Amino acid sequence: MTAIVKELNEFAKALRKLKGFARSGLVAELDVENIELIEKYQSDLLADGIKLSNWAIQEGSSSINGLIHERLLAMYICAGRGLEAERQLWEMKLAGKEADGDLYDIVLAICASQKETSAISRLLTRMEVSSSLRRRKILSWLLRGYIKGGHIGDAAETLVKMLDLGLYPEYLDRVAVLQELRKRIHLPGNIVTYINLSKRLYDASLIGPCLLYLYIKKYKLWVIRML
Repeated sequence: MTAIVKELNEFAKALRKLKGFARSGLVAELDVENIELIEKYQSDLLADGIKLSNWAIQEGSSSINGLIHERLLAMYICAGRGLEAERQLWEMKLAGKEADGDLYDIVLAICASQKETSAISRLLTRMEVSSSLRRRKILSWLLRGYIKGGHIGDAAETLVKMLDLGLYPEYLDRVAVLQELRKRIHLPGNIVTYINLSKRLYDASLIGPCLLYLYIKKYKLWVIRML
């Protein structure tokens, strides 16, 4: 199972590099056939890992069940399978092995990128007994997951939630959300979201004054507003 985890991890790294090359125009975009081959290879690796885990649980001692679920967790994290990874977190707990807090954060980010609302709610229950520093870290992972998945409205809401709790988001996280909102400002609702978020960040002294301008081509009219 360790070998499968390593292969899934290396495969994920290679895939990220390939997607990066495609975005920069160095290679062609993946076509449907290649995407299907990639998904099949990943699924085959996961299937092999599940077979091994079932065999180990049936033939081995119950004392290693926690370790088996830990390996399954690593497999699903490498494969970006949020719901399956979350399930392994609870399976580990039931087996008497508590996962590291960072693993919960990683799974939370994966679930956020896939907008698995129920899983996100369950994983956020840890915040109730966490310190301010830990809550900030948890919400930062949630925020980054939303950004990665393109759920910018949810990312903006998370930023506001952090401010409400007195937890200041990191600079790069704030910039990432504002930049993505600017790119999509023509979409319904994004102007209001952008304005409200900018005002909240300004009130918290996290950004300087903002000048928002909009050009209405039909009327050859510029609308300018200071936030």
